[in-house]
Amino acid sequence: MELPPKVNICECWARDGIQGEDHFVPTEKKIAMINRMAEIGFKRIEVTSFAHPKLVTQFADSIEVLKGISRHKDVTYIAIVPNDKALDRLLDACNQGYGVQEITAIISASEDHLLANLEKTFAEVMPPLASLVRRARAAGLSVIGCIGTSFGCPLAGEVPIEKVYELTEWYLEQGATSIMPGDTTGEANPLQVSQFYARMKARFPKVDFISHFHDTRGMGLANTFAALQQGIVYHDCSLGSIGGQPATKRPKYHKGFSGNTCTEDMVVMMNEMGIQTGLNDEDVIQTALLAEKMLGKEANGHVTRSGIVRHRSREVLNGNSLYTGMEIFPGILLLTPETIKENPSLKLPELAIRKALEKNGPLPEKLTFDLDKVNVHGSLNERVILVTRFKVAAVLNHGEKAVFEVLSQKSDGQVYMDGVLTIAFGKN
Repeated sequence: MELPPKVNICECWARDGIQGEDHFVPTEKKIAMINRMAEIGFKRIEVTSFAHPKLVTQFADSIEVLKGISRHKDVTYIAIVPNDKALDRLLDACNQGYGVQEITAIISASEDHLLANLEKTFAEVMPPLASLVRRARAAGLSVIGCIGTSFGCPLAGEVPIEKVYELTEWYLEQGATSIMPGDTTGEANPLQVSQFYARMKARFPKVDFISHFHDTRGMGLANTFAALQQGIVYHDCSLGSIGGQPATKRPKYHKGFSGNTCTEDMVVMMNEMGIQTGLNDEDVIQTALLAEKMLGKEANGHVTRSGIVRHRSREVLNGNSLYTGMEIFPGILLLTPETIKENPSLKLPELAIRKALEKNGPLPEKLTFDLDKVNVHGSLNERVILVTRFKVAAVLNHGEKAVFEVLSQKSDGQVYMDGVLTIAFGKN
């Protein structure tokens, strides 16, 4: 099986993610999240929509968001632009120096879905959309041609791939620079996705396709993997799997969870497979937790609860790699009288802590422990199995010291050691 060695992940939380939220997310929070996304390494970020503010009130602040975000030269900022009036507003922002580099134009492969969303037919939608794409390209913007319901429609059922061919050819004729076949309401399955992209790539070998799946039926990651197997390198997702149908007065046209494929789960999956994402697992998880806090609810990411997959680090433990609230993987230790004899210079609590930390990676030679606030319960005079856990309570002096909450339990659950441990990282 051949997979792309490197991918480019687009974070959609600030647009597709929050468009379904009933409450307005404050502008400053949107700006803070977008800036955080760029800082941790996302190279493509969907930042806002120019949908009419009376229809989708979540984006009434689109101009303020564009004015407020920090700019990174290597980041592509993307906005949804539904019509010519919206494009006029965006181009004015571009001319004043706070626009985007790329827009997404949207049409559905299902006319039923178009009627539900826009109250228009193909014949009514396509001419003005063609004008929009051509105008955007003339202004120097890249254009994603999004084809919603490409994998099926909750209102019409199966969607023939021939319709997706037709709309792809039409978009390319107007000047679209990439094509996004959207799984708008999570209709796709992995076999379908694999066959779909094999056929699309055979017909359009030079086109950059973007995978965009929703996790309505729990298949977002599986469908993303199927797209990877067909060589797709551009992938959309949203922190915490937030997303779905815009919060408008129009009737809901499908049931169940509507969110996008979960960013943190996608990133961990790809990193574990050795695919370069340019993103650090822990950075993404912390950003997802921040997004949860901003929305005031627990989202649907799996790795935000489970943590990343355990691997023993090759890097020497240091304070700069730690952050408050970080949990260190637990370490298990078999203690026998022989173990103690083999380490005569260490008292038992420090021995247990050192051995547990070493399960995670090498320790610096000059590491020192302050155990004054660590409580030891009972004694260990015979063969005992200890499981020791650590949680970072604070990082001090620019990483020179770290404070940990520590808990060490025997195999029967009895607490052997608990309290607060301070570690000083000496310079080797």
